[in-house]
Amino acid sequence: MDKKIGYLGPCGTFSELAVRQYLARQPAGDVQMVALPSIYEVLAAVVQGEVTEAVVPLENSSEGAVNQTQDLLAHTFPDLRIKGEIILPVVHCLMAPPGVSLKTIERVLSHPHALAQCREFISRHLPGAQVVETASTAAAVHLVASTGAPWAAIGPVTAAREYGLEVLVEKINDCPGNATRFIVVGREDGGWAPDCKTTLIVSVAHRPGALYEVLGEFAARGINLTRIESRPSRRRLGEYLFFIDLVGHRLDEQVQEALEAVASRAELRVLGSYPADLSGPEHTADPVDKVKRPADDIPSSSTVEAGFTGQAVSPSPVQWEEIEGLREAIDEVDEQMVELLARRNALAVRIGKLKAGVCPVRDPHRESRVLARVRRLAQLKGVDPAIVEKVYRLIIQHAVRLQREQQGGARAACTPPAGDF
Repeated sequence: MDKKIGYLGPCGTFSELAVRQYLARQPAGDVQMVALPSIYEVLAAVVQGEVTEAVVPLENSSEGAVNQTQDLLAHTFPDLRIKGEIILPVVHCLMAPPGVSLKTIERVLSHPHALAQCREFISRHLPGAQVVETASTAAAVHLVASTGAPWAAIGPVTAAREYGLEVLVEKINDCPGNATRFIVVGREDGGWAPDCKTTLIVSVAHRPGALYEVLGEFAARGINLTRIESRPSRRRLGEYLFFIDLVGHRLDEQVQEALEAVASRAELRVLGSYPADLSGPEHTADPVDKVKRPADDIPSSSTVEAGFTGQAVSPSPVQWEEIEGLREAIDEVDEQMVELLARRNALAVRIGKLKAGVCPVRDPHRESRVLARVRRLAQLKGVDPAIVEKVYRLIIQHAVRLQREQQGGARAACTPPAGDF
């Protein structure tokens, strides 16, 4: 049977564009796209087995979370899991039937989120038009095309072509970097892969510091949280659920430990782990170093790139002599660093032997203190603290492996002594 993917229809919505972007990343195969009239029906179709997966909007960079999607996952369809995400750039256009001009428009129709994302444009250029909300952008386009009235719709340019409308104004969204994050939902989440995210729902006790303690479990293990949203729990006024996105897969060792710790402090549900869309803003950055380098970013021995001109110049004999002298000094420093790392590892092994059968290996509070201390030392010495922290995280991970070898994988429940790493 063909794989079926449900999405918010009709044809021509941004949801359809998100599905097509998702399929472009998947292996070739027979896939049927199924347009459904509401987010509720899209998710219900997965539960009822009418579609294999569903693609629904979760958040927008301008207007924030899509609360309907979050509430349905939290309360109505608790067995569904997130297995993927798509970051879709959202560019809105104003479209109308042929012959309709900007000055004659009486109504402007679109999905509530699209209208909100174009609020300034509507106020400035369509002050007298009645604003009408519809179930989707494509539904608005279809309605405007079918009536032939002097109405306009806001939606993707592909919808204008689909329904025979003319684009009056392009790129009318108020924020140029507008993007919507869609999630792929199924009965199971995604298997382990590099560059994953995990989404949780957490409910904490109503007491001072409860949320702080939960968040501290992630901070102590160096786990980055990329989103926190609150929604009413629907149990009583003032009680909330927290949707949390973190970097990592639920099967990653540190993530597993954090989830176990959180589960001991609060109500926890894992909505799923899944490959992150690396085109998202948190994964992209403007290039800083535009100097061309040989492979592995190591300058060749015969040329050195000069600034940003792209012109290769050869060092003079005097310069080469100085360069070689400095390289020898670096080699000596490297030798000392390796010797110090060996001494550090030996100390970690001794601690592991003392802990074996008595204490667990990991001590998140000790690790946090070590990282804070080396960051302070880096600042005092004029070294980038972020680089030093990355190096020490690797060193700590290696120390943990060494100590676990000493413990033979055994874990006991007690408070470890300070000074482990």
